Amino acid sequence: MKKLVIFLGLLAWSGQSSQAQSVRSKKAARAASPSLRALDSQNGFGKATFGDDISKFRDLELVRTDPATQTQFYNYLTDNLKVGSHRLTGITYGFYKDKLYYIELRMMGEANCRGIRELLSAQYGPSKSPGQAQTSWWLGQQVTLRYTEAPVGYATIVLGSNQLAGQRLAQRKAAGLPAV
Repeated sequence: MKKLVIFLGLLAWSGQSSQAQSVRSKKAARAASPSLRALDSQNGFGKATFGDDISKFRDLELVRTDPATQTQFYNYLTDNLKVGSHRLTGITYGFYKDKLYYIELRMMGEANCRGIRELLSAQYGPSKSPGQAQTSWWLGQQVTLRYTEAPVGYATIVLGSNQLAGQRLAQRKAAGLPAV
């Protein structure tokens, strides 16, 4: 089940990344808003910073690998999974060539999901919603954040390093692989 959830999250991330890329390229000419600069300056989640080497991390369980792009995905094994006062059900880290490029946060409970969504809006400002009411995007220069709630009461936040995700995508395309 965990593998299915992670796969679906990656599929959604990659499937919508081209849409986010076109929105991002249109916005590139404008300077990032102060709230999106905050997203870029955090450049990760908690103590995890995009570009960190995998050797910095402990308590990881390997979930899946993509040998074609030297990418591994790990679940973070800890009891303290929270964003503020809101409880998370899981965290997955993705490493491209042993560098952190992807973070997925999962949560359950309608009130919990709504609280985290409100926290994101308060911290990063209004989101971009590409015609999907349950999906919101924050597109920084360095970091992209996507919040998806589907079905109601189950949400996923995906943060990604734009630079490393772009390198991984280019490597997959060069190898003739789908953008997953």
